[in-house]
Amino acid sequence: MNSQQTVPSPVSATKNPITSALKKALESGQMRRKNSSEYRSFIKHHYDGIAGKLTRVTGILTGHALLAGQVFKPEAFDVRGCKRILDAGCGDGRYCREILRRADPDAFIAAFDLSQSMLLRASRRLKSDRISYVSADLTRLPYPDQFFDAMVCGWVIEHLPDPRPALREFARVLRPGGKLLLMTTEDTFAGALCSSLWHCRTYNRREIQGYVEECGLIWQRPLYFSNLHRMFRIGGVIQEVRRPE
Repeated sequence: MNSQQTVPSPVSATKNPITSALKKALESGQMRRKNSSEYRSFIKHHYDGIAGKLTRVTGILTGHALLAGQVFKPEAFDVRGCKRILDAGCGDGRYCREILRRADPDAFIAAFDLSQSMLLRASRRLKSDRISYVSADLTRLPYPDQFFDAMVCGWVIEHLPDPRPALREFARVLRPGGKLLLMTTEDTFAGALCSSLWHCRTYNRREIQGYVEECGLIWQRPLYFSNLHRMFRIGGVIQEVRRPE
């Protein structure tokens, strides 16, 4: 990443000033205080250490780990029939586990993460020789053009000062008509709490939709962990995105 990148200005929206102030106070300021190179190194070490070890625990506490399979059901993000699948920023393997459960037996599954410690945790957790692991950066993917039928990127893109380089890479490696399950921290009170723990930014839905469409992808449909999440619009932004045919 270019060390001169800055955080793009968010899309303006009318918000309660008290709520906005509370969220701003809670959200991590690491991304604003550091240049891109410093922040990238900081995040790598953050996940290499105790924070990475806690992802299993926090996944259970938030319900994300227990409910992860809900967004991979046939009526949601269906990976059946996809022969090449990528988990971008796989972390401890939470979504790789669901991909393994749902994908065709002959599907090629690739996974990468910036943190080699997280890759090791994923490998130990999943104990599967079906997954090809590699250490890589979201903005420089080591895969050919139009290679994947489907991609998953869960709670990673909020660690970039500017999401567009990664979104352009996603568009590049997806085949025409290929799909992406994009999950990112939302600019809610709960999202601000997540930001304070994981030192990421947050997005409102209209803002991230604008970036997705600017990078040539189609904002397809929202998905939710449960009807309760759908009703109260909680659980973060979970969106199916597609590359045009």
